[in-house]
Amino acid sequence: MSSEEPVRSVPDELFQQVTAKPGRQLPDALFGPPPARPARPEREEPIRSVPDELFKQVTARSERSLPDALFGPPPAPVVAEPEQVGSAASDSAAAGDSSEDSDADVDGEPATSGAADAEAVADSAVQSDGADAESAVAQSDTADSAVSVTELSDGASPATGADDLEATTNSVAEPAAAQDLQSASAADGSGDPAADADTAAGTEPVGDSVETVTDESVAESADSATVAASVAEASAPDSPAAETAVAQGESLVETAVEDVLVEESTAPRPVESASPRPVLLVIADSLAYYGPKGGLPADDPRIWPNMVAAELDWDVELIARIGWTCRDAYWALIGDPRVWAAVPRAGAVVFAVGGMDTLPSPLPTALRELIRYIRPPKLRRGVRASYNWLQPKLSKLGRPVALPPKVSVDYLEQSREALNHLRPELPVVAVLPSVHKCDAYGRVHRGRARAVKALQAWSGRTSVPLVDLGEAVRDDIESGAANPDGIHWGWAGHAAVATAMTKALQEVR
Repeated sequence: MSSEEPVRSVPDELFQQVTAKPGRQLPDALFGPPPARPARPEREEPIRSVPDELFKQVTARSERSLPDALFGPPPAPVVAEPEQVGSAASDSAAAGDSSEDSDADVDGEPATSGAADAEAVADSAVQSDGADAESAVAQSDTADSAVSVTELSDGASPATGADDLEATTNSVAEPAAAQDLQSASAADGSGDPAADADTAAGTEPVGDSVETVTDESVAESADSATVAASVAEASAPDSPAAETAVAQGESLVETAVEDVLVEESTAPRPVESASPRPVLLVIADSLAYYGPKGGLPADDPRIWPNMVAAELDWDVELIARIGWTCRDAYWALIGDPRVWAAVPRAGAVVFAVGGMDTLPSPLPTALRELIRYIRPPKLRRGVRASYNWLQPKLSKLGRPVALPPKVSVDYLEQSREALNHLRPELPVVAVLPSVHKCDAYGRVHRGRARAVKALQAWSGRTSVPLVDLGEAVRDDIESGAANPDGIHWGWAGHAAVATAMTKALQEVR
């Protein structure tokens, strides 16, 4: 080396990070011991050149990857003046001479890569002369690319690590190579510092479309600015170039954070964040989903729960089974996970049960429920046939009913208290029993009057509104358009119940 060229030196920590050798990852038992390291040749003047592959990676053009919405449109290309370049070179030379005696060599090898990075960043900072935040990001990324080139060179040829490292970093930092990069960008018409920085870093083309601002992009910008500032300050702490790079890095981080905060505050919220529609939770018996020809799916739009939900613009959750009483409704409330999922989003809860409670049941209810568990099947079918023969005949007595009114009201009150404990503001609506002309129950309904009286007294104590199903469906039952079983309704009955229920819910919302 000539005596005029300053000795390039970096701190020991940076040099060790750059020149660290990668560990072996292949098992020695399969591939044998590592090859013997050839003797280090005598120190001589390194050839200042880079391999063709590395040069193509540095000079290859790629699209901008920084979003224009965050950093603005690409700035006009900055042409360095000869006086500024010379001034920056003299500053770097002075800084190198001041540290010649202290950090000339590390472990007997010339420490040059970190200084070359610092000189490249400092020259770029002086040349920018007031460029915007995007130029600072591009310059810092260019400095990172120089370090990446040194690491690739060192990993590809461990035997000649220090010499190749010095040759690669010096060649990248040479003004001639920088001019080649600028001329290549000018030839293809880009003139974009951010694109040059992305090219040096080896990024893939991503197009010119505006990308969504994310925390990751801000973190990358902050990291790049921090690396550029630290390298420049390590090389020449007191030089104007280092001070400029540090100031630009801090300004870049502050600007990026402010832009992200503004972007997040003005960005539209996703659809998922919108509050969901309220749920109409209906716990009912078969009257809620049976039509004139039998049972229907819970999403059939002709049954009254779905008609009410459509009128209110709510969702609906129907929990129902044939033969349910107020006791079964309470068991569903405390044991069905679908109810647990619906209660937090419920706009109202409807207990459409109680009609089965008032029907005559001279045979024990437990007997009817246990018939399905009898074995063998032949015996089960015999027991069911006997029950169906006796039930209509004994129902003419009118008593006892399936569930006494006092017990029905007690289960409804327990259900109301449970919901009130979870959500005190949640409206609860109950019903008065329907009417029927069912031969299976002897067309007898003597228990309805007592149940209506008990339910009205409970409503007066708790202020729970009641919808009279009997008044709503009486005409439909008498018209003959209802279900032939004489107990389930036709479409007119469902429409009448939906109207009465909608009115009650609108009054308590």
